[in-house]
This record gives sequence, structure tokens and C-alpha cells, in this order.
Amino acid sequence: MRSVELHQMNRGECVVLCGADKNILMADCGETAFGGVSGLMKRYAGMTSRSFLLTHWHDDGLRALDWILRVNPNYFHRIYLPVSPCDKKGRPLMLEFALFAHVFQKQKEGTFDLNTAVLRLLPVLAAKTGADRIFPLQADRSFRFDKVDYDVLWPAAQAFPFTDLFSSAVESMNVCLSSPFLPAAAREFLRLKERFCAAYAACCRVSPVEQTNIGQMAELYDRIEQLAPQLRELPPAQDIAEILGRPTTRAAYAFECRASGVIFHNRRKSEASTDDILMTGAAEPESMDAVSPRLYDGYYILKAPQHGVSRAWSHIFGEISASHILMTHGNPMEKESIAGEYLDLPAIRHCTDCTSCPWMRGSGCSCNRLSCCYELSPPGLTIKCPCCRDPEAVAPCGIRVISPNRAPSCLCDGKPANIN
Repeated sequence: MRSVELHQMNRGECVVLCGADKNILMADCGETAFGGVSGLMKRYAGMTSRSFLLTHWHDDGLRALDWILRVNPNYFHRIYLPVSPCDKKGRPLMLEFALFAHVFQKQKEGTFDLNTAVLRLLPVLAAKTGADRIFPLQADRSFRFDKVDYDVLWPAAQAFPFTDLFSSAVESMNVCLSSPFLPAAAREFLRLKERFCAAYAACCRVSPVEQTNIGQMAELYDRIEQLAPQLRELPPAQDIAEILGRPTTRAAYAFECRASGVIFHNRRKSEASTDDILMTGAAEPESMDAVSPRLYDGYYILKAPQHGVSRAWSHIFGEISASHILMTHGNPMEKESIAGEYLDLPAIRHCTDCTSCPWMRGSGCSCNRLSCCYELSPPGLTIKCPCCRDPEAVAPCGIRVISPNRAPSCLCDGKPANIN
């Protein structure tokens, strides 16, 4: 890996790993990058290979992907998607929830929106790019980028620890349609739902996916669509809509989307190196606890989950070392502050925006101004980085923030370094 670029997005995040062989791996792609999506495409147009990795099933991770594929379906040569996991009984609860939401919720959503993405993205992407470019990711699978192997640590595809609240909500919706006195449409939906989930599981068992399995998913989805008007007229339809509309239910589904997101790191062949990177996506603290036995004792780069907000802080980050921490904060919709615990770590922090940083609010300057950068030769304060004199210069760490203020990557306040 030659460098890492963090793009400030209007919503969501976009972290791009840049390889030495003119190839990139783009992890997530939210809404409207600095310079627009066209600018994002143009920036990497000269790459010989471009891969995209969706870390979790939230629309803020893939909004721009829709636009990119509309412009150029062949822009990405590989697309990695997280597997929707199953509980201890083998039921893919997030998939079931998404089917209920798609049929019974009042407001319809598009392919790339929260509730529908997990249902439609595989067939849509296969139609746009070809099934041979789509690779499902789950724990214990791996992929290769820029001559480095990366191991997927999470999500566990089986026996996933769904919360009781979410499991109960899905079970309640199934119970609503289980009465033998309901019209045949209810039984048909439950049957098609089971078949759709089985087709999805078959699709994710092979990598890349096979068009035959994709076609079966699409056929079953269409049959459910045709049945939907009858289902919305059933007596339990209002009860199901009420369950879906509860704030607690919506929050539980959003939590499961984050908690089942992809966490991956490079596979070490010998000693620690600058290739060591831990990509956490939108991981919840519970997810970090689950993968902690497989983590290294330190990384060159750690990407803070969920833009670095307080609720996503894990004690694990205080127990492993990191030279650099990436925080893609600053989205207008993100109201939470950056976790103050990151400020206590010796790592250099790279932020796309600092308006929600407690250090910036209290001090008015970058938290890195007195930090030592060991990539400098000889090691010295971050204000001696070449990028402090010229934002277009190549930083020794290889980390660059792409944002409107064009501040040096480690000095987010944009103030002069005052180097004599």
C-alpha cells in the first residue's frame, strides 16, 4: 500500500487505499465527495484497477456508488459486499426484516436505501457490472490488494449475536402472518421469504457470485413484489407496519447493520510494517470485542469506526498501539462529538473535519501540533511535515485528507505551521 486518502463527504465516508501498482481499494462511498462524485471518479480514472468495498448495509456507505455505476458500470473491477449473517438457528434476520420492511412499510425506498439495499444490491450490481465482479465478504474469508492479503475478521456468517430486541421484532412480524385463518397470500409470502433467504445464502457461499443464484434471487423478489398489494390488505398488515415504525425497531435495525459490518486487516507475513492497517467500517464496540483475539498488538493505521464518535469507542483501541488514526468526521448529519479517548492515545490523528472535536473547541488548534511524527527524518513535530509548507507535497506517512479547506492531513486547523 503506497498511500491512503480520506475524502470529506456530505454524508457517510470514503477511505481509499492506493497501491503502488496504480490500483485502489475504495472502502465505502457516501454522498457527494468534495469536488463532486465526478471529481472522485476523475481522481482515480488513471488507475489500472479499481475495487470497491462496502463495509455495512447503510445507505450512507454507498450513495455515490449508484451515481458512479450510472455513469460507468465498468468503473470498478471488483466489488466486495458484506454477507447478511444468520442467527444461532440459521435465520438471516436482517434479510427477513428487510423483506417485511419492503412490503409493509408505507414509504417506498430505492435500491440503494437502507431497508432495500440488502435485498436488491446483488441483482442490481450483477446486471450492471456482471456477477463475476461481485465478492461476498464474511469472517475467515480473504482478498488480495496490491500484493497484500487481507483477512476479513467480521461479520460471523453463522450464529451472529443479534440483540434480543431485534430478534423479537422479527419474530413478532412472522407471528403476525402465521395464523392458519389468514388468506393464502400470507402463507405464500412466508414461503417465498424462506426461499429468497435460501437463494441469498446460496449466492453468498461462492465468491465471486454465480449468475444462476442471482437470477433465482431476482425471480423470487419479483414474485414477492407481485404479491405485495394483497399482503398490504391483510388484517395483520397494520400491526406489522406498527412494529416497523417503532423508533426502537428502526434503531435496532440500524445497530445490526453497523454491528454486522466488515472489519478487516492485512495478513502479516513476518514483522510489523507500514502495511499494517485495521479497517473497522462502522463497527460497534461489541463487534470489536468479538474480533479482539485475532487483532495484532499494534497497527500502522487504525480507522476509527463510525467517524470516531463517542458511542463507537472501544476499549480495544486503548489496548493496541497505532501510529496513525483516521477519522472521517464532519458530516452535517453527524451530531455526536469525536470520542475524547482518541485524544489520549499517542497516535497522530487525521480528520476530515474538526468542528465536532472537543480538543478543537477547547483549544482552537490541532491536537497534533505537539505530536511527534516518526516518519520524518529525523523524527520531529508534525509541524515540520513537508505538507505544512505545501499541501500538495507528499507526506512521509502517505496519508492525505481530501477536503475543501485543503489543510495538511495531520493539522486539521489549517493554521500556519510557523516553521523557522
